[in-house]
Amino acid sequence: MINKITKPKLLIGYCLLLLSLIRCLPEKKSSYMDLFTSLLFLPNQTNNDFVNSVSINNDPENPNPVNPAPANNNQANAVPVNNDPENPNPVNPAPVNNNQTNEKPANTGSMKKDPSNNIPTKVNSKNIELKVLSHNVFMLPTNLPRWGNWGHDERAKRISKSDYVKNQDVIVFEEAFDTNARKILLDNLREEYPYQTDVVGRTKKNWDANLGNFRSYSLINGGVVIVSKWPIEERVQYIFNDPGCGADWFTNRGFVYVKINKEGKRFHVIGTHNQSQDHNCSNLGVFNRANQFNDIRDFIYSKNIPKDETVLIAGDLNVIKGSNEYFDMISRLNVNEPKYVGIPYTWDTKTNEIAAYYYENEEPVYLDYILVSKSHAQPPVWQNLAYDPISKQNWTVSGYTSDEFSDHYPVYGFVYADSLTPTKSGHKRKYDQISFQSAANGKFIQADPNKKNGWLKADTTIKTDFTKFNLLQEGNLDPSCIKSGLVRIESSHSLNYFWNWWLGGGSGNYGYYPKFNDASNQLEIINLSEKCLEDGSKIVFKDYDTYSKDHYYLTVWDKGNWNEHIYLWKDSVSQREIFYLRFNSTPVKNWNMDLIYR
Repeated sequence: MINKITKPKLLIGYCLLLLSLIRCLPEKKSSYMDLFTSLLFLPNQTNNDFVNSVSINNDPENPNPVNPAPANNNQANAVPVNNDPENPNPVNPAPVNNNQTNEKPANTGSMKKDPSNNIPTKVNSKNIELKVLSHNVFMLPTNLPRWGNWGHDERAKRISKSDYVKNQDVIVFEEAFDTNARKILLDNLREEYPYQTDVVGRTKKNWDANLGNFRSYSLINGGVVIVSKWPIEERVQYIFNDPGCGADWFTNRGFVYVKINKEGKRFHVIGTHNQSQDHNCSNLGVFNRANQFNDIRDFIYSKNIPKDETVLIAGDLNVIKGSNEYFDMISRLNVNEPKYVGIPYTWDTKTNEIAAYYYENEEPVYLDYILVSKSHAQPPVWQNLAYDPISKQNWTVSGYTSDEFSDHYPVYGFVYADSLTPTKSGHKRKYDQISFQSAANGKFIQADPNKKNGWLKADTTIKTDFTKFNLLQEGNLDPSCIKSGLVRIESSHSLNYFWNWWLGGGSGNYGYYPKFNDASNQLEIINLSEKCLEDGSKIVFKDYDTYSKDHYYLTVWDKGNWNEHIYLWKDSVSQREIFYLRFNSTPVKNWNMDLIYR
């Protein structure tokens, strides 16, 4: 995956990195020093330090029992300095090239002339159409400090066998950096998509042409790869002339061009992943992205593609939909805005656990597109459908469990919807957004609306976002039927915050609160009917006290300042230990009426 580097080039790279350490802000130096250390040992280094394993319930980092700690402090410190919602993949942060990033990008108008004067041809609706899928799969190099392995191999297996990647003509993957995970993904897809490119930026071999600024000293490939159901007649690797800034500087970022022959009809697809919105870049990389979009536009002009053939640009363009930069991108690339359907965001910290892990305070954004060139054949309509599938089974790595395929959601590009087109959100599981109503006082358990790690209380008669929780039962092969057993209970409002109990001194001992990435590993849900949990099921909770070495039931406290707080306390069951499980009756988002069918 990482190109071999000659000693002089390696020395230059390290010198540049040391220079960045001197120039970077004091609060950045720690992260850059970690990176420098990792580079020194890059060939042999592996980082399994993804997340700490489940800790005991004691939390010595927070001696205040009234304000339980939000998370393991080591985890909190692991959040990288680069708080970039558009690039949750700090691929070896690099020194910013101030001379380059401060330059104004080239004008939207190209110095190169469109070689064809023909008027773009509108494709007849009876003509052959192309279905394209784009997905940023978040498979970072596993030797990156503090990021580690987010279950790359397991996710690669699940992605390749999932329904959402089936029945397409072409798929563009971004952030397929990791060699082993990429091999698993491509090998498993080969039966349906036998025509495949290499990943951009890895080697100059296996391409019909190598264009742009291939940097042999780059430590990381560009992460973009294309697979096709139909023959690829031409494949070109283009490394951006603007190498980017911040973390992207260390990657051979660029785009892949393929010419597809679908039953005699030619289609041209460009798969790209553009400069991330990095805080180490001038203006968050706007100038760099503009230069990269110019590369794409000028390449299309230079190809002299017939006007009656469709040209598509697909990928994670790292531009927020609706922003000023978005409209500049549309103009600069000379593309039409598609008809947008589906979920509102492709990177969503409110619904996606991986996206929320490092960036819980960032707002969701739409970053991924499949666009049609205005200079070439125009379909009667072009739709972009953002979809949010999840794995049917959970994956677990280093104590972290999830059902997400990636931190981004995929986007489909197509002319007309058909019977296989997703029409509703795929993200809600049966046991998501569950509420627990106390049999004693009729009130719902809720998380603190003002503090993510505040105490849990059964103190509201109204269902809100804070009374909703996600149930997760590890090892359960049938997620549609949770029975009695060990569970992790996650706050639906604050992803990655799980029920745990406090044991740090004071009257708050044994009180429950949501703790970041640290669920009580002995919490049990007991269904008194001994069947699958359903709406209205009567349940109790039981947990293990690591101090007294015994099990107790969770109860709603009934006196004093701690009235209605949830405690691990009782050794028998009464009304105060019984809860009724309530499903969320809100229907999932459905966009069937927004789709255009033939």
